[in-house]
Amino acid sequence: MSESPDINNLTVGKGILYFTPTGGVERDMGECTTFETTPSADALDYFSNRSGIKKKVRSVANSASLAIRIVASEATADNLALQLGGDTPASGGAGVKTFNIMRETEKTGSLRYEAHNDIGNRIDVSLPSVSFKPGGTFNPISEEWMEIEINGEALATEHTDGTSDFGTVTVTDQA
Repeated sequence: MSESPDINNLTVGKGILYFTPTGGVERDMGECTTFETTPSADALDYFSNRSGIKKKVRSVANSASLAIRIVASEATADNLALQLGGDTPASGGAGVKTFNIMRETEKTGSLRYEAHNDIGNRIDVSLPSVSFKPGGTFNPISEEWMEIEINGEALATEHTDGTSDFGTVTVTDQA
């Protein structure tokens, strides 16, 4: 991998998102314009009381989370059901799928991003445990390409060695 500074590390990300519902089959989520992860940690601070004003002398993380935001461009029944809390879309005949809105308050599974960019390093992401709840935006009336905002979070996976994490990131040098 190229060490910084190196302009070959500048990346224009492109790739494919795959979602596998718990007990289901992996599916390509289609064209997505956004796949964002936002880590956060809450801190527990300790302030010394040994002099005039309290001074922070220690700060430790006491919780960690990883939010997920996807903007899907393909208005499929599966993508809409994920965003609207719908149950599994049922076939209603040739090319027709129907689902009930807010039937499920959580959809769990795994999420995988496979990089396919031509410029810069390829960054693959694997989140083995994710949870999507109804939320985000969907506007069926627009003069622009339709977008479906899907929000969720990665859940920690406990390993047999006692460690835990939210998944993996693999960076492949394309220089």
